[in-house]
Amino acid sequence: MEKVKKIDVIGGGPVGLLFALFNASKNLSICIHERLSKNDLTIQNKALALSHSTIDVLNKFDIKPNQATGFIPISKIHTSQKGSFGRAILSLNENTPIGFVIKYGDLVSALLEKVCKNSFIELSFSKEIKKVNFSSNNFEDNDGHKNNYDFIVFSDGIGNLLTDKFTFHTHDDFDNLFGLVAEVDSELNHNNVAYERFTPDGPMALLPIDDYRKSTLIWTGEKKKVDRLLALGDTEFKYMFLKNFGERLGSLKLVNHKKIFPLRHQYLNSTALENILVLGNAAHSMHPVAGQGFNLTVRDLNSFNMILEGNKSLLDDQVLNLYQDARRKEMISLMQITSGLVKGFSNNYFGINKLRSIGLNLLDNNAFLKKEFISRFSYGKD
Repeated sequence: MEKVKKIDVIGGGPVGLLFALFNASKNLSICIHERLSKNDLTIQNKALALSHSTIDVLNKFDIKPNQATGFIPISKIHTSQKGSFGRAILSLNENTPIGFVIKYGDLVSALLEKVCKNSFIELSFSKEIKKVNFSSNNFEDNDGHKNNYDFIVFSDGIGNLLTDKFTFHTHDDFDNLFGLVAEVDSELNHNNVAYERFTPDGPMALLPIDDYRKSTLIWTGEKKKVDRLLALGDTEFKYMFLKNFGERLGSLKLVNHKKIFPLRHQYLNSTALENILVLGNAAHSMHPVAGQGFNLTVRDLNSFNMILEGNKSLLDDQVLNLYQDARRKEMISLMQITSGLVKGFSNNYFGINKLRSIGLNLLDNNAFLKKEFISRFSYGKD
């Protein structure tokens, strides 16, 4: 590989923006191509759960939850299963959140503010990449312009641009699973508690998105069941929520922005090839049950930057090989853990409910296990 002086990044969401902030310098300029307009990108209300490893990275760029807009602290995580008294509550201490939630658009806005101050980063909105010619090292955008590249990075929202070049390792058990997302307003204050509720039909989660009663609901299951939930009127939907979630937050007062999306549980067998690097959901996509997808990607970005700096900012085959070796173990481990959680809690075999109840109670009452569990999902430690 010849010496790389410029990187083209396909995708201007949080992943592409963070990659640029990490690596843009006088030795390496970065051009980001984003298919959405700036306004469309910054109004997206998808909720992102942020672990402490992600907060540590954002702090590097002077994006601090106690100063920036939109960061909602998670005081604790309440995990339970339907039809059982077993539950586990994960927390740190009264003054330290176990994590944060932020809307996608708010995080993009915070990152854009930093990107615009970096003279080595160029950002183009409303530029959708329609075709990539890997043999000629160029790509074509929605205006018909052809752009040559030295090195190209694919982040989220890339469609089928990589299907001819990379192969995925897929989990067929997740092919028919969908998720429903909605903003809900509960009768009772959520007190900044995030909830994970396992049912025989699939997990449901609530993430606080304000300091009072608003939460993002993620309800997953087989497509036909999720389709039925989407089709329900507000009264029926509120009833089904209460039936499955219980009365911890009382009834739902309001349900907004219901939509469904297919779930993917897959990863690329190789995330780097020649002068191409794949990141984010384009590289690995997992069930949202543990809220680890974006946090895993941020740790990927941090690792790549450290390896690149260790190579004196010279982007070559050695950097790509070291990066893949460094990140593969944690990625596969998290995929397996997430898959195990979904399969282990999404069935109603005789006697297994009692076993799961015992497991949750064991976790709840063992300080060492709690500490290890929190560390694993906060910092990706084995």
